This record gives sequence, structure tokens and C-alpha cells, in this order.
Amino acid sequence: MRIPKQDAATREDLGMLAVMEALADKEEVTQRELSRQTGLNLKKVNFCLHKLLEKGHVKFQRALTNPDKRSYLYILTPSGMREKSRLTYRFLKLTMGYYNRVEEKLEDYLSEMGHAGVERLVLFGASDAARIVIDLVKGNGISVVAVLDEQCDGAEFNGVPLIAPKELTELEWDGMLITALDDLDVVDHRLREMHLPETKVWRVS
Repeated sequence: MRIPKQDAATREDLGMLAVMEALADKEEVTQRELSRQTGLNLKKVNFCLHKLLEKGHVKFQRALTNPDKRSYLYILTPSGMREKSRLTYRFLKLTMGYYNRVEEKLEDYLSEMGHAGVERLVLFGASDAARIVIDLVKGNGISVVAVLDEQCDGAEFNGVPLIAPKELTELEWDGMLITALDDLDVVDHRLREMHLPETKVWRVS
């Protein structure tokens, strides 16, 4: 199972929604401030604002009382509020649908691992998939003994010890599930470096 990639239209709608949500919280902002709040670059923010203006979802006027001449009052129109609501429901539906598919697939893998005799599971990758697995294993005979992730700080992840690869040799485990969602080529490289037996590693595919 692969994570569905967002097409251009979906990415555009996500950008629009992020900008509208930021405007709903604070109207008098610069584009640089919108960029900071949404995580979008300035070019994308400018694009989204122009599209919203074209569709009548946003109106603006220069904030004459503000010494910063780049500052505008961006105001969501009634149609903008309706569009924000529509996009919010759309992405909630998509997210929940995808979450349910991920959960079903992970349940299948956990069942397969259980039949193979796995009792002490290590997750490779601190991710949303790892959070789902940690919740799913409760009461099914498998325990997650650690989450392996080099990029995360802290002592635990969702209540499970967080470890670096070098600590794996000090741990008792009999199965590993790859829950990393990004940089899978890097994960494959690290697995080769660690010389782990393929029979103990499961991949979501």
C-alpha cells in the first residue's frame, strides 16, 4: 500500500484552505506573515491570494493606518467562509478515509506477524503509522518495545521508548515493521548497514 500522492488541484486547494484559515484568525497581515503561519513560500501565498480574490472569496484594502505599507486587510467574504467550510469537510473526509485504509492494512500486517511468532515488535520510523500500530497492538499479544528513529528528539514516542539504531543490539526483539513514511531509500540504506535478517523485517506495501 502506498500513500496517495496529491495532484496539483489538491495541493492548490490545500494552499487555499491554509490561507483562508490564517485569515479567519487574523485579518491584518502581510504576505510574509501569512507565509510564516501557513508554511507556504511567498510565491505560493501570493498565488493563493490572487486566486481567492478572483473567485470573490477574499477582498482586501490597504491598511492606511499601518506604517507598514505592505500590510493589507484581507477579509473573507461570505462565499469565502462557505468555501473554507467546504474544503475543510472535503479534507476531513479524505483524511478519515485514508486513515481507515491504513488501519486495516496495518491490522493485516500485525496479524501476519503474530502468526509468524512475533511478540516483541520494533517500529522503524516515528510517524502517524507508528502511532496507529501502537494503538492497534494493545491486547493482541504483540507489544511494541521501541520506536527506532534517528531524527526524533526525546526519550519516548507515544509512550514507547525512542531509540537510535546503535541501541537496537541491546534490545530483545523478534520483529520489525517499517513505519517511516518518507525517505524510504535512506531507510533501506540504514537497514543494509545494520545487517538485519530480512525474515525479521516487514514492510507496508
